[in-house]
Amino acid sequence: MVTSSIINRLSHAIDQIEKRSQPPRPFKVVKIRRGWNEDADVAAARHYATHPEDRGADVGIFHFCDDAELVDQTPASPAEKT
Repeated sequence: MVTSSIINRLSHAIDQIEKRSQPPRPFKVVKIRRGWNEDADVAAARHYATHPEDRGADVGIFHFCDDAELVDQTPASPAEKT
């Protein structure tokens, strides 16, 4: 007769085997452009708004640049285009 204890142990053993068989997730690093006087949270929010695929990154590295370079590369909002 199968008891709940045996079922729990088998279930746990199956979970352990599945964990070992799955390849590890690749380590993802994201480079975030940031002005010298810009807040880190603002720079990260701006980056993730334009690149939503980077949201699950493991590490975010800030690339410091002049504020003028950021203004040149920031996409114009719909209100500014008209």
